[in-house]
Amino acid sequence: MATTPAQRTTVSIRGVITLTAHTHQTSPDGKTEGLTSQAKTSVISHAPGGNFLIPNIPYISMNSVRGLIRRAAGGVLMQELSRSKHLISRNLYLSIMRGSFSRTGINAGGASYQQLIAAQDNLFAGLWGGGSFMYESKVRGERDLFPMLECTKDLFPQRYQASCLNATPNQIIEKTLIASKDDFERLPQWDVIENVEQAYEEHMASKFGANQAKRDQKATAKADGVFLKDSEKLKTNDLNTFTQVEAIIPGVQLYFGMTVRDATDAQIGLLLAAVASWANRNALGGGAVRGRGSFTASLQLFQGGDVQVDQVLVGEAPGYTSSTGVEPYIAAMRAELEAAAEPAALSAVYPTDVAVKKAPKMKAKEVATSEA
Repeated sequence: MATTPAQRTTVSIRGVITLTAHTHQTSPDGKTEGLTSQAKTSVISHAPGGNFLIPNIPYISMNSVRGLIRRAAGGVLMQELSRSKHLISRNLYLSIMRGSFSRTGINAGGASYQQLIAAQDNLFAGLWGGGSFMYESKVRGERDLFPMLECTKDLFPQRYQASCLNATPNQIIEKTLIASKDDFERLPQWDVIENVEQAYEEHMASKFGANQAKRDQKATAKADGVFLKDSEKLKTNDLNTFTQVEAIIPGVQLYFGMTVRDATDAQIGLLLAAVASWANRNALGGGAVRGRGSFTASLQLFQGGDVQVDQVLVGEAPGYTSSTGVEPYIAAMRAELEAAAEPAALSAVYPTDVAVKKAPKMKAKEVATSEA
C-alpha cells in the first residue's frame, strides 16, 4: 500500500534484466574517434576471501541507464505540457531533460530557503534535482548493470543469487558485425535524383579517390617509418563499412537496482512511470536501431528489506504497463502532475537567468596603451 501524501519513504526498485539481443556499450579510448570496438569491462575482487581478481567483466553503466530514466521522467512532464498547450524556454527544457542548461551558473548566487523547500516538494525537481542550483537528487543507482554469473553473485542481494549463470565472463561476450551499405553505389531504383548520371559518377569518383588517397598515405607512412595520429589520417566517405563490436550475448541476465530516499508517493509514482517508459523504449547500450540492446524486465518494489510489490511491470515491451500493486503511487503522481507541470512552477525551481561575467578592469597603464 502507498504511504499517506504527508509522509516520505525510501523504496528500491530491484530485479533482473534479461537480454533478448546482443548488447554492447563501448568505452572512450582517448583518441579523436572517441570509441573502440571493445566492450566496457570491469575488474572485481572475488568476494569469498577476496583473494583473487576477476577481470574483463562486461557491463552496462548505471550512469547511462539513470540518464535514460531521468529523461523518461522528463518526458512525463513534457506530455503534460503538450496536453495543456503550455510552452517553456529552451533553457528550462534542458534543465529538466539534461539536468542543467549551462555550466555558467545564474545571477542569483544560490537557492533561497524557500526555493530549496519548493524544489524538495516539487514532483520532478524533488526527485531528480539538478538545475542551475544543482539540487541534490534522491535517486541513486545501486551499481552498474553487471551480468549475473557465479563469479559475480556476491555483488547482488541474496534473493537474486540463485539466478546466476555458471559461466565465465569470456563465455558471455562475442564479437558481432555491424555492416553498412552504400545505397547510392547500387543506384536508386526510383527516378527521383537530380542529374542522376552526373551525381553517380561524382559520388563514385570521390569515394574511390578518397580510398586510394588513404591507402597511399598509409603506404607512404609505413615506408618512411612514420606513425600517423588519428587526427592526421585521411578520412573517406565510403559507406560500405564493416565494424566488429564486442557484445554481451542474448539470454544473459543483468542485475538492476535503484533506490529513492525520503520521497513522496507522487515522486515514487513518477519514478515508477519513468522506469516503465524506459523499459518500453527497450534499449540498453548502443546500436538499438540495429536491433541491439533489447531486454525483458522483472522488477520488484522494496521497502527496507521487504518486497512491497512483487511485479512492478506487467506485459512486454513496447506494451509494459504498471501493475496494480504500484497504482496508488501512479495515482498520487497524476494528482500532482498538472500543477507540477505549470511553467511558472517549473521556472521557480529551475531559474534560467544566465550569469554574465564582467570583463576584468584594465589597469591604468593598459588603458593608456589602448587609447594610444
